[in-house]
Amino acid sequence: MGQSVEMVEAACDRHIEPEAVLASYDAGVRAIERITSEVEWDVPTPCGGWRAVDVVGHLLAVARYYHRLLDAASAGEPRRDLPRGSQLAAMNAADLDALTEAEGGGRAREFVKEADAYADRLRSASWTMALGEWSGLDALTVGQHTGIVLGEWHVHAWDLARSVGLDHRPDDAVIVAKGQEVMLRGTGPGDPWIQVLKGYGRNLDWSRPTVRSE
Repeated sequence: MGQSVEMVEAACDRHIEPEAVLASYDAGVRAIERITSEVEWDVPTPCGGWRAVDVVGHLLAVARYYHRLLDAASAGEPRRDLPRGSQLAAMNAADLDALTEAEGGGRAREFVKEADAYADRLRSASWTMALGEWSGLDALTVGQHTGIVLGEWHVHAWDLARSVGLDHRPDDAVIVAKGQEVMLRGTGPGDPWIQVLKGYGRNLDWSRPTVRSE
């Protein structure tokens, strides 16, 4: 059985000001923009079996998906039965395969464009408006979903950074972790950023494989 709106809100009972959430959102996008300026697109990443070009393609597809969700909610018809778990993974794979942008640099530029446009829309949207209903969660507001997005941007920034032997840690790790509470991720004791990475199933010891010369 899915949770009621009241139960979902209780799981994230510590209010985060929209300005702080949007600042973290923008910082995540800027981090991805910086890191993708030096990525080698065929290198592996800590994100499953995806290469860097796949991660940035996923980011682009996700940003476009968020626009579609906000379009529907703004029209008074929030989408229902939205996927999670294996269904979400299948949707992500299909959306990645459907991208017309094949080259990593083009995907990165389009992601930044779409993500910045979505942030502009969030600044004028009602954060208490129901964005959609997810399987097992029921309705999430625009504000609750935006908190989740912080994890998407910052964790994938970490994936891309690790792929080039660097690291990424948000300056506002507490805010990023709070945004994940509605999904019951990043809620354990200790370093909030480490808990977010663990919540996303990341191997903290992952490092770029060494290429052996022949």
